[in-house]
Amino acid sequence: MKLRVLFLFLGVVFLAAVLMPQASFAVETADSKASKEEAAQIVKIFVKDKFDVAKLANMGLDLPEVKHKNKYVISVISETELKKVASLGYKYKVINPDADSVLRATRAGTLSKYHSFDQIEKILKDAEANNPAVCKLHVIGKSFEGRPIYALNIGLQAGKPAVLIMGLTHAREWISAEVPTALIEEILQKYPSDKAIKELVDNRSIWIVPVVNPDGLVHSQTKSKMWRKNRRLNSDKSYGVDLNRNYGYQWGTVGASTYPGADTYHGVKAFSEPCSAAIKELAEREKFRASVSFHSYSELVLYPFGYAYEAIAKDDQLLAELAKGMAKLNGYTAEKSSDLYPAMGDSDDWMYGAMGALAFTIELGSQFVPNDNEVDKINADNVKSCLFIIEKAGTVHASNHPDFASKVQRAISSFVYYDVTRDVRAATSKTELINLLNPVNDSEGKAFDEFIAEVEKTDLNSKKVLAPVLKEVKDMYTQNIINKLGNTRQVIHDIEKLQNELEKVEEK
Repeated sequence: MKLRVLFLFLGVVFLAAVLMPQASFAVETADSKASKEEAAQIVKIFVKDKFDVAKLANMGLDLPEVKHKNKYVISVISETELKKVASLGYKYKVINPDADSVLRATRAGTLSKYHSFDQIEKILKDAEANNPAVCKLHVIGKSFEGRPIYALNIGLQAGKPAVLIMGLTHAREWISAEVPTALIEEILQKYPSDKAIKELVDNRSIWIVPVVNPDGLVHSQTKSKMWRKNRRLNSDKSYGVDLNRNYGYQWGTVGASTYPGADTYHGVKAFSEPCSAAIKELAEREKFRASVSFHSYSELVLYPFGYAYEAIAKDDQLLAELAKGMAKLNGYTAEKSSDLYPAMGDSDDWMYGAMGALAFTIELGSQFVPNDNEVDKINADNVKSCLFIIEKAGTVHASNHPDFASKVQRAISSFVYYDVTRDVRAATSKTELINLLNPVNDSEGKAFDEFIAEVEKTDLNSKKVLAPVLKEVKDMYTQNIINKLGNTRQVIHDIEKLQNELEKVEEK
């Protein structure tokens, strides 16, 4: 009996000796995988043309600096990714083999200007407490790790033109939280005495979200300096989704990655992340006339569209004009977003394409986290740009903004949006659009004429989405001829217009 117990005991000890190291190894493997994902170097990659740039972006690389004229890009890249780039024949030069070293404590004394998430939280709560007549702080959502996503509403003017200012979508871009924070301080300090500021506050609804990605900011400032994404634990045990590839207008794989370990991983579906979903819900409720999203770096003012080189916004001229107005104040360069490189699923494309906001991204400074001695000027210059767009939002608007667009325009916009995001509402919105175009409901053909005019101005991708509507309307009009309803000559002319648009899609 004692011998049997001894053997049993030895067996347990043996199993423990075998299994415990395995359990420990399993944990270390997961950790080391995460560490490997986060390790990065800064590399200059030489390119021939814009198509090379797009190819690199489609590999899932983050390209914070793109120099088309000088034929190179800067990427924050892992060793594995760099080997893949080299295998494709690209020449490169390693600028810094340890990207995190850029922001380590060796630069002590040069990063004291930057706020932690807790400090920004206090600033927001103090703003509301000290200015209750003009401020209200909202928690619009919770991050993956449970941190609040704060939005400060200044103005509290229901029914007035609403503007959204947001920052810190990408974790390592600390400066992008500083400008929205500085804007809050500028507005509240000057409101009592500055006539122009008082005019804006009294006649606008200003929403400021300084930190869209709180988990990422905390992780970047305390653990992995060059971290970019949020902190979702993915199915393959890697971490993070790129929030600026997770929005639902033209969400896809151009300039974004399906690989969870990539810096530009777009998530399992559009708006899969609580942070982007929080912005979505806020925008759907407030119907912003304009928005600005701050990032770093490159000293650019970007405007939609960003998802394809050939995609031109209907309001391209107005967007360019406003971008130049902001660029004049902050000293940056105004540029259409896709001219940098095409990328699907960013906030500007969704804010403009789906929500009808005049949307802009401002890339701050010449590095992810500028030195302390640059921060005040960056803040001051870009606060001016914010005030400019807040003021303009009272006098201009996007053609597809829900408060101004016609029924036909909104029906087109809604159907395209719901269809490309695979929303269940696509079928209903398609039916609503076709009903507007049905000759029975459109006896004078006004809705049809407007529809055709809008379709002619849309890009090829949108035409492809609208092709089933074009075919169905064409069938309705053809049936009218068969049934000898209405002016046959005019109906034939309308059918020719529909066929002409369909042929544009079929040619491609």
